Amino acid sequence: MNGTLLRSGAVFAVKRTTEVHCHAQNLTGWRQDYEQTSPGLFEGLVREYQDSVLQIFEEIANRSTTQYCQTWDEGVWFGLPVEETGQNLLYMGHALRPNQMMVAQGRTLFDLQVPEGFGLYGVVIKAQQLQTAWKLAHAMDDDSKAAAWQLEMPRVFNLTLPTRLRLSGLLREALNNLQAYPQVVRHAGSVAALQSAILSTLVQVLSLENTEPTVTLRWRRRLDLVHRARSLVLSDPASYLTVDQLCQALYVTRRTLQNCFQSVLGMSPAAYLRAVRLNRVRQELLQATPGQTVIDIAARWGFWHMGHFSKEYRILFAEKPSQTLKRSRAMAR
Repeated sequence: MNGTLLRSGAVFAVKRTTEVHCHAQNLTGWRQDYEQTSPGLFEGLVREYQDSVLQIFEEIANRSTTQYCQTWDEGVWFGLPVEETGQNLLYMGHALRPNQMMVAQGRTLFDLQVPEGFGLYGVVIKAQQLQTAWKLAHAMDDDSKAAAWQLEMPRVFNLTLPTRLRLSGLLREALNNLQAYPQVVRHAGSVAALQSAILSTLVQVLSLENTEPTVTLRWRRRLDLVHRARSLVLSDPASYLTVDQLCQALYVTRRTLQNCFQSVLGMSPAAYLRAVRLNRVRQELLQATPGQTVIDIAARWGFWHMGHFSKEYRILFAEKPSQTLKRSRAMAR
């Protein structure tokens, strides 16, 4: 999927899926890669409104996920937990505190560790429209002073409780009304009014300028190490790199790698990389070509003991790999 907002007309949709990689694709214009990290059958839901300027959505899944995200290039993303606490959500490896709002530019990759059953509101708005509204609100006639939301590094805004409730309430009300009366998106007046309501509220929130970066230089090194380890595993499944071989390839000690994974992802390198490989097997089973077998796909990702593989797969996804392949064959008919 490319990084451009795909539709110029206003559209509202409710999207449901039972596959984590499909859930990642259900936000229009985003480039995303999700991995399921808690066991059980997956169910994901996205409610999304989007037009040529604005995208608002609610996203929730019943299983924990690791998410690697990048929104469309011209946009600025603002993320807010549906619940007030935001407890146990990790943004760039850091626990989100109550009443914090996440911010990232469209050209910036960010990652999330999302607990099961955790809902997120999202707003993406074209940077040009946001900049225009910002300048009007602050009587600015030049771009010399960059606002915090314009900085490339992912950040969080510390909101007051009333401000947080005003923004989350507006998003909830907008999505609920759009779901109840989807025909309103056919009218330019209602689209313009919705854009104005979201934009003016965002400008008020951002005017507080109570912000902080999510990533220090030291933390950036930890994140980069985790990302590089994952990329190595995904780029060459035939090599089946062990944790010790990853350490050698990354020029770090086993203890350093363990500490980085534990602090950023909350799990060991071995546990996370096993989940990554199992997710890739499931994705390939669902996209299998005629003649491919469970054994072929599992072995390609380094699983040689089919009994152990089948057990681990069944624990994570609540079905046998043969059942996944069977469903894939049935859907292809």
